[in-house]
Amino acid sequence: MNIIKRLRRKFIILATIGVIVVLGVALGLINTIAYMRMQSQVMSVLTYIVHNDGAVPQKIGGSDSSFFSDPSWTEETPEFAYQIRFFSVLVDANGYAKDIDIQHIASFSKQEAIEYARTTVEEARENGTRQGVFKKNRASYAYLIKPNDDGSYLIAILDCTRDVAAVSSFMRYSIWFGLACVVFYVLILAALCNVAIQPFVRNMENQKRFITNAGHELKTPIAIISANAEAIEMLNGKSQWTDSILKQVRRLTNLIQDLIMLSKMGERSQVDLVITDVDFSATVHSVVDSFRQLAADGEKKLTAEIADGIKVKGDSKCLYELVNILVDNAVKYCDDKGTIAVALRKPRLGKGAVVTVTNDYADGTNVDYSRFFERFYRGDTSHNSQKAGYGIGLSMAEELTKLMKGKINVSYKEGRITFTVRLN
Repeated sequence: MNIIKRLRRKFIILATIGVIVVLGVALGLINTIAYMRMQSQVMSVLTYIVHNDGAVPQKIGGSDSSFFSDPSWTEETPEFAYQIRFFSVLVDANGYAKDIDIQHIASFSKQEAIEYARTTVEEARENGTRQGVFKKNRASYAYLIKPNDDGSYLIAILDCTRDVAAVSSFMRYSIWFGLACVVFYVLILAALCNVAIQPFVRNMENQKRFITNAGHELKTPIAIISANAEAIEMLNGKSQWTDSILKQVRRLTNLIQDLIMLSKMGERSQVDLVITDVDFSATVHSVVDSFRQLAADGEKKLTAEIADGIKVKGDSKCLYELVNILVDNAVKYCDDKGTIAVALRKPRLGKGAVVTVTNDYADGTNVDYSRFFERFYRGDTSHNSQKAGYGIGLSMAEELTKLMKGKINVSYKEGRITFTVRLN
């Protein structure tokens, strides 16, 4: 059934969005923590270097209570001082390099060290920052600038390529892991979602079975009531009582037919349709002609502006029923002595047809039009019997439009309500 397929698809989509959000937040937080820990560790090493006048002590001591820092590992091995690669440059107040130490790095010559130190100081003065990261070829370097009291600057530049690469690899693998989890989750969800929606499906099937069975059971007593009322009329003549009985019998009969049709509507699919080239202009003409007398009896004006020769691919019965529902709804709810306008035209772009059914509706200012296509919804909350209806027709119109792979919408402007159907 189409409704079950839509429910299944919507369930999978919403559940997938939920797990994507959870995984995105979790992996984003983990990657953010990993990056901040790496950055904190690098800056911690640079801080020790600049406070040691550009040299590395054998052990980096001190306590760091930062959540993103873990400097204790630097004291666990005496090899730490020989593992880091850096250089330092002391630049005086005039911008000249005084002391240059490049013995702990091989990727910078003395001249390159001076140039990078000057460039770093100039950028720091412009941006107002004293630390950062830059790239040289594919390598990553972090720098820290320490201003001295005499106006000079001590610049320490540390090779953090391995740290950045480790964090980048972690981020990359975590993204692939997240994607794999989402795909695996969707596959499991698709296999098990039928179990999750089974209670809803069973409940819906029970409702449809009840409507169908009750409809068939009610037909017999209604037929007997109708026959008895007609017999009374034959014996005693027509009266307001028998006329009222027959009128209500017809209303009940129509309601039962609509309920049965609505219960079966969700079971229909494209396979059940007989798709042909339908003369849609003739179909709309036929529907409008069938309502002219009804509109005239209600002192309402029915106009039609139907372009000739418009054809669409679809099921002729469904197309006729779709237009019939919209025109019937317009005639039924049009204001007294109002106007119903039916129009058929070609779309501005592409093939197909556009049908609009408009009627006067003065009380439509504060109506919730988003609910018009809900089953059993009626804008007339008083359920005035003079406007007989059960909120079924527009729901059926929407189902028929979807079967025809079209779109239907409703709008309200200047006291007139318009239903628009676009068919491909």
